[in-house]
Amino acid sequence: MADDAGEAVPPPVEEGGAVGGAEAPAAEAPEAGGEAAAEAPAAAQEETPPQAAGEGEQAGGEAAPAEAPAAEDPPPEGGAAPAEAAADGGEAPPEDGAAAAPGDAPPPAEAASGEGGAAGGEGAAVAAEAEVVAGFKLPKIEDAFDAWLAAQLEASPADEKDTDEFKYITFTELPPFTDAHKSLMRQVLTPELFEKLKGVKSSKGYTLSNGMQAGVLRPHLGVGFTAGDEECFELFKEVIYPIVEGWHKFDPATQEHKSDLDPAKVTMTEEQAALFQKYVKSTRVRAARNISGYSLPAGSSKEDRLAVEGVLKQAFEGLPAELQGTYYPLGGLTAEQETALQAGGFLFQKPGPMQLLGAAGAGRDWPEGRGIFHNESKTVLCWCNEEDQCRIIAMEDGGDVKGVFGRFCALSDAIKAAAEANGKSLMYDEKLGFLGTCPSNLGTGLRASVMIVLPELNKDVHKLEEICAGFDLQPRGSSGEHSAAVGGKWDISNKQRIGFSEVELVQKMVDGITKIIAMEEELAAKNGGGGGGPVGFSLPQIEAGFDAWLQGQLDASPADAKDTEEFRYLTFSELPPFTDLHKSLMRKTMTAELFEKLKDVKSSKGYTLSNGMQAGVLRPHLGVGFTAGDEECFEVFKEVIYPIVQGWHKFDPYTQTHKSDLNPENLTFSRGQQVLFDKYVVSTRVRAARNISGFALPCGANPQERTGVENVLKEAFAAFDGELKGKYYPLGALSKADEDMLQSNGFLFQKPGPAQLLAVAGAARNWPDNRGIFHNDAKTALAWCNEEDHCRIISMQNGGDVWSVFARFCKISDTIKAAAVSNGAKLMESDRLGFLGTCPSNLGTGLRASVMIKLPELNKDPHMLEEICNEFDLQPRGSSGEHSAAVGAKWDISNKQRIGFTEVQLVQKMIDGITKIIAIEEKLASNPGMSPMQALKSV
Repeated sequence: MADDAGEAVPPPVEEGGAVGGAEAPAAEAPEAGGEAAAEAPAAAQEETPPQAAGEGEQAGGEAAPAEAPAAEDPPPEGGAAPAEAAADGGEAPPEDGAAAAPGDAPPPAEAASGEGGAAGGEGAAVAAEAEVVAGFKLPKIEDAFDAWLAAQLEASPADEKDTDEFKYITFTELPPFTDAHKSLMRQVLTPELFEKLKGVKSSKGYTLSNGMQAGVLRPHLGVGFTAGDEECFELFKEVIYPIVEGWHKFDPATQEHKSDLDPAKVTMTEEQAALFQKYVKSTRVRAARNISGYSLPAGSSKEDRLAVEGVLKQAFEGLPAELQGTYYPLGGLTAEQETALQAGGFLFQKPGPMQLLGAAGAGRDWPEGRGIFHNESKTVLCWCNEEDQCRIIAMEDGGDVKGVFGRFCALSDAIKAAAEANGKSLMYDEKLGFLGTCPSNLGTGLRASVMIVLPELNKDVHKLEEICAGFDLQPRGSSGEHSAAVGGKWDISNKQRIGFSEVELVQKMVDGITKIIAMEEELAAKNGGGGGGPVGFSLPQIEAGFDAWLQGQLDASPADAKDTEEFRYLTFSELPPFTDLHKSLMRKTMTAELFEKLKDVKSSKGYTLSNGMQAGVLRPHLGVGFTAGDEECFEVFKEVIYPIVQGWHKFDPYTQTHKSDLNPENLTFSRGQQVLFDKYVVSTRVRAARNISGFALPCGANPQERTGVENVLKEAFAAFDGELKGKYYPLGALSKADEDMLQSNGFLFQKPGPAQLLAVAGAARNWPDNRGIFHNDAKTALAWCNEEDHCRIISMQNGGDVWSVFARFCKISDTIKAAAVSNGAKLMESDRLGFLGTCPSNLGTGLRASVMIKLPELNKDPHMLEEICNEFDLQPRGSSGEHSAAVGAKWDISNKQRIGFTEVQLVQKMIDGITKIIAIEEKLASNPGMSPMQALKSV
């Protein structure tokens, strides 16, 4: 659970896309949540393995709800099915939740650490709730597994750590893990090892089953094991050590970790200090500390939790003058204090029942014994009893890395001194370093980062990533890893956590940033910078055996007419020997027999089975794993696509048909509803994709077809009149002023990175030719040309006039349809699948109708709001995406389904559901003692 990154499993927002945040209404996009919003603690989330850092991205702040374009939406049932990427086609949650659109304020708290969480690592993987025992709910994963799990829960003896809300399960046998379970715990735990350790218990009562519980209930976790106290690292080392080796590439059986918290040893010359002050907007250093003798949060008793809080309060009282501040007990916050902490990004929320910390038991007895400390100048921050006993963060504006690191060390020393004054010590091990709840956050557990402005290097995101990798650093753009950075502001941090001391990691960051600044200045002096990206096609590293097979397939693949200098299509000669990491529906659907049957099938435009599989083979964490290259694919490969659609959407195209209704007059939206919406709704948006029959889709298109699509769309844009009249901006011919304007409004999309869905599927070839952006003068209509689909269309405006926004959307769609017809074509549409497009996750209506709405009362319990929204087939997203809190109580709420309902029906569901939610909000505001569920029953 480390900082935020999450385990390399994305939240299923939508599969695909090149960049996030472009869909916010003009008034909202620029915020993107800011650093505060995006890094505001939501809930714990597991860190991306250092060696894999760079697998994930997730939009944060309002940019996330504003929805990263072209991506894959969560399965309508919210089920454990495919977790997919957000905006940038990212498939792993960002490390540190720092998907922020970096702001200039001192970086506030980080999106909490840990393996799973609100901030988004696992949104889509969060399963529907099922079995309930004494207020404790099990997820729905797969029928047979669910039945086994319910029986285990029923048979489990009482655990002294149980509460009314939470129950620890005692597993009597090794769980019959499903294909969805991908954690290192699952890989390490054999029947023999389970039998050996199942009866082992620490002196504080933490068992093997306790440690496994989160990984069993949350199948998409990457680590899947939590420690409940210090003894666990010895008692369960046969589980933990292999997990550490798999996650960190550090072998605690043969290696030792060293710590060095002497800031005087960090070397930073006056010249470096001056450079950092010029380029660096803010600096942050964070890690966790735990006190020996007390349980960790996943196994803590009330007594231990309160004792930890007592030691920490003593530490805060003993801080030097510049660090003196206020401790805010979480259960005793005034409304004003809560608002101030939330606005600063300092507030953390109770973890949801299916988030890592919730599933592991760290949310018991909430909010007792939890709290937040910050100093008067807000340059130090501590969380008490969240994922670990204490998360400490030092931060400030500017580039004084030594000063920030010195402050961090002072905090650590103060906590150590307070522990010793109570006859305790910090949890530390010579092999594993500082100990904590999740094995992903051992060693130093330290993340030292700067928010830095790099306008020249920002012109080539992928080159910057390569440069950073050379210095063992990890860059994050405005929407997380592999995304562009609005304003050229990048968050860059150390990759490693264990095997290096704190001083060494901070020094690596300082030295690497110094060299990056030198490159930036060299490019600026040449008045050019940023090129077209590296030439050549490279394969990812997944597992050694699989990598060797993949290289052999690439070497043997014949030339494909669609290949370019930068990209190659592989032709698979046999069914890929999928690894445990491959979790897509394509992998589950593709049998050896089906592969043999279809491997030589080709559409008239030359798109093959191998072409469609390529993204799912090269990107193991994709949830769908198959892309369409043209309209014929939906017929020639329907034996692959139809089961994927059924698995993702719970819609069976073999037996069901889809219908469309784009007549806004069929929508019911009363004057009374309009008044309510105008009071509560900040902005409204409707979006979907349209593709033109007769042209290949972006993953299979050649330059001529891409040009043909652009010409049809330009004809449509030219036909826009009245409020839709605007301008088309070809992506390859943008002036600096146009680029800055589009980027600041959140309208600009970038070339997808080589590890993102669209890139590995071939949709980025010949970039940026024939790609472009249209928006009307009022910036209430937006269209993207040749990104994931031929055209992504978005209608949006401030306020709650849903009818007008939907009517504008329909007019855009109708105008594109008319332009296609005038060119002897039509829109891609099927009676069974609805509107067709690149990814099976975006079929049917492909429509997302959403409002950004203020709900201060319901915001007090985000998990109850999720349950209420679920009643109305709606999906809420907080400031950092699904399952996160909402800064300023602003929630993005949208329809869940995409297929099987018409556009009018889905928008109507959203209107009716939001109307009920507003009624609930008003009942709560006028009846302080009423619970949300009581309010729900009364509306």
